Amino acid sequence: MRWLFGLLLLSSVAGVAAEDCTLRMSVETDFPPHIIKQGEQWSGLSVELMQKLAASVACKLEFVNSPWLRALQLSEAGELDILSHLSFNIERQPQFAFIGPHHNEAIYLIGDPTQLPALTQLHQLADDTDLGRIAVLHGAYYGEDFKQLSSKPQLAQQLVVISSIQDKLALLRAGRVNAILEDISVLQYWQQQDYPQASMFQPLLKVYESPVYFGFSKKSLSAARIKALASAWQKLNDSGELKPIYAKYQITTPQTPAPKL
Repeated sequence: MRWLFGLLLLSSVAGVAAEDCTLRMSVETDFPPHIIKQGEQWSGLSVELMQKLAASVACKLEFVNSPWLRALQLSEAGELDILSHLSFNIERQPQFAFIGPHHNEAIYLIGDPTQLPALTQLHQLADDTDLGRIAVLHGAYYGEDFKQLSSKPQLAQQLVVISSIQDKLALLRAGRVNAILEDISVLQYWQQQDYPQASMFQPLLKVYESPVYFGFSKKSLSAARIKALASAWQKLNDSGELKPIYAKYQITTPQTPAPKL
């Protein structure tokens, strides 16, 4: 019986490797330096990390341009396989396997400091400081402190909830919101690449810092496929093969992989 069990196990592993594999990854047009579209080509830190991972398990990678909220819904329904920049929480674990982290996200309140009151503490937004309009991404997690404070009327009335990362950036540049919540690496990229008006905007207050993961849909991917991807990510990290990609985009390599499957 031992030889039969071994044969079945070997057959199962071989089946995962041999079956045709295409991974569908959600992307948005304007989320540099993590996701960048130039013509018909996709690049950026998240894109190139996932290309490396997909190649290591002999999978093709397909990009699906979708706003964040729609991508979250599609992934939960099994119509997309991968999201990037997913914060871990218990509520999401039944739907997603978290592989990474691929980035240490530092969320700041970003705006024009010459036009906004100075802030030193997050609770000021819920107490007595009014910035006017603050763009936040629907479904994004900005930490427990912000989640609790945003239920208070003083802060709630300032929040403009949007479904797309691209919308958030466009609204700020057009002056339709006074501030946004965004990862500091995005602002730094704007300024390094001389984006229009980028020099006007500065980090006003750190809101939340946390590792973020690639989220793999448990609805669309088998447990065996997810385990193979987690193992491959660990090997790529241990071998140092991911470091040149981080260096290319001037992003610090995150902590040691700690998948949450």
